[in-house]
This record gives sequence, structure tokens and C-alpha cells, in this order.
Amino acid sequence: MATTYNKKRQKHTVILYTVITTILLFAVVSGMVIYLYSTAEEDAYENLHMQTKQIKDDISLQLLSDRENLATMANFAAKLYTDGEDYDIMFESFKPIGLIENIGILNPDNSFVTKAGSINLDGKISFDEEKERGAYISGRVKDLTRNDYEIIRTAVPIIVENETVGILYGVIKPEKMDARYNKMAKEMDAQLFVYDKETGDLVIDTVHQELGNISFMQDRKFNEGYSYEQMITTDKGFVAFESAYKDENLHLHYSYIEEMNWVIAFGRYDSQVFAATHQLARVLLFACIIMFGIIILYILTLMINERRFSAVTACASDVRKTLLETYEHEDHITEALKQVCLFAKARSAVFFDTDGEDYRYSLPENKEKLLSSEEKKYFMAELFRYGLDVHKATGSVVNVLCIKPDKHLKETDPEFYSFMKAHDIRDISFSATVNNANHTTILGTINAQKGGLTRLLADKISACFSMALYNKNYLVKTEQDATTDALTGTLNRVAYKNDLFLWDSEKTKDFSCVYVDVNELHLCNNKYGHAAGDEMLIYIANTLKEVFFGHKVYRMGGDEFVVFCENTSKKTVEKGIEIFVKNLEPKNYHVAIGMAYTRQNNDTEELLIEAEKKMYAAKAEYYQNKDEQNKALNAEEEFVRAETGIAEIDTMLSIMKENYNGIYRVSLDTDRAKRILMPAYLNYNEKEENYSKLFSKYVEEAVLPDYHRALLSFLNYDAVKRQLEEGKTPQVTYVKNDGQTVILSVYKLGETEEDASNTLWVFAKK
Repeated sequence: MATTYNKKRQKHTVILYTVITTILLFAVVSGMVIYLYSTAEEDAYENLHMQTKQIKDDISLQLLSDRENLATMANFAAKLYTDGEDYDIMFESFKPIGLIENIGILNPDNSFVTKAGSINLDGKISFDEEKERGAYISGRVKDLTRNDYEIIRTAVPIIVENETVGILYGVIKPEKMDARYNKMAKEMDAQLFVYDKETGDLVIDTVHQELGNISFMQDRKFNEGYSYEQMITTDKGFVAFESAYKDENLHLHYSYIEEMNWVIAFGRYDSQVFAATHQLARVLLFACIIMFGIIILYILTLMINERRFSAVTACASDVRKTLLETYEHEDHITEALKQVCLFAKARSAVFFDTDGEDYRYSLPENKEKLLSSEEKKYFMAELFRYGLDVHKATGSVVNVLCIKPDKHLKETDPEFYSFMKAHDIRDISFSATVNNANHTTILGTINAQKGGLTRLLADKISACFSMALYNKNYLVKTEQDATTDALTGTLNRVAYKNDLFLWDSEKTKDFSCVYVDVNELHLCNNKYGHAAGDEMLIYIANTLKEVFFGHKVYRMGGDEFVVFCENTSKKTVEKGIEIFVKNLEPKNYHVAIGMAYTRQNNDTEELLIEAEKKMYAAKAEYYQNKDEQNKALNAEEEFVRAETGIAEIDTMLSIMKENYNGIYRVSLDTDRAKRILMPAYLNYNEKEENYSKLFSKYVEEAVLPDYHRALLSFLNYDAVKRQLEEGKTPQVTYVKNDGQTVILSVYKLGETEEDASNTLWVFAKK
């Protein structure tokens, strides 16, 4: 079942596909935005993690470094103890190191020695408990010497012979540590909290004026998936909650500092954590808006262009249909040019090629602007030149060009520029089709108002015009081949059948039928070969066409011809028959002729039968003297037998005629020749005085120049004689102008040396 395609539905399908593509593109872009946003968020959290680690490492490094320095001083104190000296020298030489502001030593009796002196700490601290703890860094604790003051204490035992003899303390002021890391946090534009994991007491707080407890975060509103308990029970992670100071979330990354049993929490607001992410999102959103604006513009442009291209496609379809309807439009190419001209709103449309085909259509109002014959030749030659130049440059078979009388044309081709200006040609839009043999066809318009669409149309249909021209010529040739006899070029029996109805319907006046039958064609074929018979038929047909010029000549069968003469008197036809018969005499060709005439034709076939009867009567009269003809034939055969010595001449001729072009007996002494087979091959005439003259003429007219010298060397009869006397056979192979390859061989007819001048020249087919 055939499917009908609706152009409007096809257009809507294109738009639908575009919308679907846009939606898919939107989904892809949205997915990309989400992915990039997620990636940027992960990067932001990773950055938060790296900043937390940076401060954590700095705190650990600093405090552990301070403890190592304190351990060095503990070793010095152990030496003083071993030497029985007091610790004054160590206190006097001490200077603040890192975060450590001051030092003190707790003795086993709970006495606490400092630079300022010694005090008893009974009830405040236990040496035995401190001894058990070993080296440590505390959280925020009360100062041992001042009840209203808090410090951070780092402790290192003083060991002598594996026995703890004292505890060396380093004192760190919280405000000093807070000031140092407050500065770092500000540089990072962040909030920093460090607290003791056991007590929750803050060691560093960059937000509040006084150090408190991390429990202040307990009343914050944590985001879904996060909680205060999560932060204080796990060693590492992220939390986010609504800030009490800003209308946005605070994101914290927290991590455990094992050496101090501290927790560090590093936080930044949404606007800080996702600043780059939000910027990226804005850029992507802006890019999406621009992209979708472009897509909408593209769809609108597509719809507009679709309407324009639909018009081009519709016109191209109509033109193709017109070009294909050869039988419906007698001049279908001109009709198609009219469609092109009207679509392009052009002054005229043209189609021509280098074989001389020339079609054009101009609007009625532009008839006066048509180019004259010479102007048209120049115009066509210029377009051929431009088309061929572009073809050589691009290699493309079809090229679409546009020529305008602009500055560039004025500089490169001033003559054609002046021509266009003089004939008010503002635009020539055309396609040039060039094949490998440089055959060029031009399809174009002059002064097209739709220049761009016209060139698009030309590109679509130029090949159709070339094909239509080819089809038209092919149909004409096919019709000619179907109604023309291949051998003689006359009309054939098919044409006769077609014209029979025409003759009957027109009731032609002074109408004659001449029926011609060729005599002795069969004899000619048998004696001289079918080539000689074909030559006879061709000659007779050409003579008929020449004598009865303007009238229709038909070959009705193998050796029968018919001529119909209309509006011609009987006397004129009879005179033509006389001239025809007379023109056959030089060739010694004979025909039987019958003629029938009527003042007004009513039945062509009846007239033909009457002429045919008269022809048979003439043929019977020709053959009534059969015996005399046989005698002449026998005499001819006796002549050939005498010349060649071959008794079975009929058998010889029937065999040789298919393999040889001609055979001649030539006397090298007298330069005279006698024909044996196919006298027509060399246009032989026995009255010809010199065989060498005949042979030279044949070489000049029928043989390719490359072989002239080799053939003409055979006219050196003395050299030919010497070769024959030596038992050799002079021979040469050559090619004729028609492409046929021939072998010429010369044989001696006699057996003795004296007979070397009597020769047989054989022209054999290869």
C-alpha cells in the first residue's frame, strides 16, 4: 500500500523534533549544572576540611614543640637534682618559649617551686596523681598560684634513675593562644573553636569575648542529617546549623587532636563556603538563559527558513514533474523554465549547453529586453567560461554561481561588466554542470528578485534539466532508430505502418506510390560477399532519397523500397523514376519498379498493392531472358577459372567471400589488373590504366597515415619480384581509417621464375 506524505505534517515533525531536542538539551544542561554544583559543594567541603587540618596541624606542632622544649628543661632539672643543686639557675635562665609564658616544678611533698619562690599546694593538687598522668597538655584549668585565673598547663615529669622526683609545668595563657589563632581564623575568613573533649571547655573561641563551653551550640537549629550529639561524640565530620548572628547557615568541620584530647571545629557561613559554587551557578544559569534564547531564535529562524525552503522544494518538485512529463508537454524544458522564472521573479530564465541546445523563457513585459543573436552568443560564452573555471578550481560537477556588476567584476572582467550594465543585468544566478569531457550545461536566471532561493533551486534541479535534455534527445533518437532502417538510413516498415493511417486520414491529392525491388542482390552477395550487397542497397537507397528529395522513402524488406509522393503530378514522378534508373547505370545495378497514382488518396494500402503488382511484372520481364544471363554468368566464371587456374570457382568464391575483402590478379610488367573477388573493394574499374594509381589512391583515402609507407613500398614491383623469385611471400598488416585490420599478401601465380610477374594480391580480413 502506497504511503502519502503530507508536507505540512512533515514540517510539524521537524519542529516537534527540534522541541524534543531542546528538552533533552535542557535535561542535559540541568544535569550538568547539578553535577557541577555538587562537585563544587564537595570541593567547598574539602577546602573547609583542608583549612581545618591546616590549623589543627599548626596547633599540634606548636604545643608538641613546646612540650619537647619543656622535656629538655626537665632533663636539665634532673641533672641539677642529681648534683644536689637547687633549681634557681634554671628559673633564672628561663625565657618564654613558643606559647609557654612561665614554668614551675611540683615536688613530691606537694611544694610548688617557681621563680618567685615556693608554696605548699596541699589540697590543690596531688603529686602522686600527677606522677601517674605522666606528660600531658591540659585543657583550660585554674592557675595553681592564683585562684581567679585560668591557664593551659603542659606537664613533663623529672626522672632520675627511673624515679619521678618532680613535675615540670609550662604555663600557657589562653588569651595568647586565642589571639594567635584568632588572627589565623580572620585571615581565612572563618570561625575557629577548640575545646577540651572531656569537659567541653573552650580553649580557643574566635566569636565570643570570653571563653566558655562548647555547649552553647546545643540550642542551635541543626540542618537535617546533623546534630549536636553527632559533633561531640564522633571524632571527625561535618555539621551545619542556623547561625544566631546571620541569616544563613554555618558549616563546621570538626576533628579530634589526640595528643591534647582536644577537638578543633572550623566553620564558615554559606556565603563563604559556597561563594565560588554560587558564582559558578550564576554563570551556568546565565549561560543557560542565553543558550535557550539562542535555541528559541533558532527555532523561529528554522520555521521561517522552513517556509522559504518549502517553497523552493515545492517549485523544484513541480519543475521535476514538468521535466518528466515529456509526452504531455511538447516543449517541457521551456515550460519548466517558465516555472523557474515565475518563482524567482526574474526577468528571464535560460538553459543551454555546449552542444548547441538553447532554451529560454522571458516574461511578456521583458520581450523587448531579449538579447540579439550575437549578444546571446557572447553571453553564453562568458557563462561557459565562468562555469568551466570554477569546475577546474573546485573539481565539483555542479557549481552554483552568482555574477553581479560590482567593483570586483569591473576590475577582473571589465568587458563583461560593461555588457551587463548596458543590458540592465543586475544579477545572473546560475548553476554550471561540467562533466569529465568538459561538456557544460547552464541553468540560470537574469535579475532574480529571490537571488538566494533561486540559486538553491538551481542547485536542486540543474541535474534534472540535464537529464530531461538527455531523455528528450534519447527519445528522439530512439524514435528515429525505431523508424529508421539501420543499413540504408531510410524509413523502415514500422514507420510505414505508423504513416499508413496518416496518408488515409489526410486524403492527399496527387498521391503516388513507387515500389522498387533490387535485381540480382542474391547473386551479388554470393559472388562478392555481403559487403558488396550492402553497398548496392545503400547506393540504391541514397539515390532514391536524392531523386525523391522531400518525399518519404521506406525500406519494406531485404531488397524492396517504397516511395510515397504527395501533391506531385504523375508526370513529375515518372520523370523522377527515369532519373533514378539512369543514376544506377554507372554501378551496373538493376531494379524492378512499379508505380501507382491517384488524384485523391482514399486507401493507401490498395495503392501500394497496385504498385507492387506492377513491380512484379517488371521483375518478370527483367528475368525472361534467363538463358542469356546464365550464359553471361558462365562466361564470367570461365574467365575467373582461366585467370586463377581454379576449376571449382563457385566453391572457391563461397568460401573466400567471408574471409577476404578483395582478390586481384596483377601483372607487374604491364601494371594492369583483373578482379577475382570483390571488385568494389578498391573501387576497381577494368578500364583503369594503372593498378599502381588505383592502389595509391586507396592507400591515401582508406588507410591510416602510419601505414602509408609500408603499403606504398609494394609498388616497387622489382623488389616484389625478387622476393617472389626467392620463394618469399611479400606481406604487410595495416589498419584502415574505419579501424578494420587487413593483411595484404602477394602470391606468384606461375611455377617458374618467368611467371613471377603474374601475381595474386589478396586483401584478407584479420
